[in-house]
Amino acid sequence: MAQRFGNVKIYFPNIVFKIIPDARLSKYQAAFRVPLNINKLDIKDYLTHIYSVTVTDVRTVVFPGKLALNRFTGRKERSSRTKKAIVTMKEEFRYPAAPNVDADFGGLEMKYERMRMANKLKGWTEPTPEMEKLHQQIMAKRAE
Repeated sequence: MAQRFGNVKIYFPNIVFKIIPDARLSKYQAAFRVPLNINKLDIKDYLTHIYSVTVTDVRTVVFPGKLALNRFTGRKERSSRTKKAIVTMKEEFRYPAAPNVDADFGGLEMKYERMRMANKLKGWTEPTPEMEKLHQQIMAKRAE
């Protein structure tokens, strides 16, 4: 039987934990922005079972929303609250590598499309040599 810490049974990761880089934390700690309805036991349960991390301590803090002046009504309004969790782990925490936007998220296609639209606004109908080179890179990537 699996060890359980929290009261929310997690079948699929439907909770979003956003990593917050913080230089003040030790190498065994990580900071996350978590939903308001998640408690410390749920955070420990989530990280233990989904990511196989040994969690030793969880600290949470709820930040109140910031006051801002609504420019349409002239009233002061408060933004929504946020919750931050600082998790201490047994293993050393390493931030994940930054994704390669060109390879992972279609950055080459977006760059090509931006160049095409800019040239179209200038009245050009034929692609430039730079666009041709970019198009060749896109086709080579798709052939892989």
